[in-house]
Amino acid sequence: MGQDIFIKIKGIGGESQDSLHHGETEVLDWDLSVSQTSDMHSGSGGGAGKCTVDDFHFEHYIDKSTPGFLHYCLMGKHIPEAVLTVRKAGGASLEYLRITLQEIIITGVHPVYLNTMRVPRETVSLSFSRVKIDYVLQNMDGNSAGTVSAGYDIKANAVI
Repeated sequence: MGQDIFIKIKGIGGESQDSLHHGETEVLDWDLSVSQTSDMHSGSGGGAGKCTVDDFHFEHYIDKSTPGFLHYCLMGKHIPEAVLTVRKAGGASLEYLRITLQEIIITGVHPVYLNTMRVPRETVSLSFSRVKIDYVLQNMDGNSAGTVSAGYDIKANAVI
């Protein structure tokens, strides 16, 4: 299944020409990883600790957003919000996943070109204090059938 993936980061424009995501950065792949410590295996009651949230990483073709990502990373400049949108490509394209990050600092910019690549790519890493995920259910007609959401404030260790 084809995917269209975009990220909108306030203050840093991309080159997307998509009618709904014009000026955003087109994303090739992304990664969000969280883990929870637990002592379930030790037989001591099964309590949970504070979760560990890794940086959000995404890869894109080097484009006009590259200097902005580098500048924000070098300066430690804060970004209020970034929104990643994933859409099923073709037909009745449904935007079915939205990840919203808030209070962001770019922690890494890694441009790379290998001779197997057609175009140079870049991996960008974002540290954030709040995350919200919205998943849109799809009915048999391909339309939205409701949304399931979850959010977390990492600094406050609280659900949002």
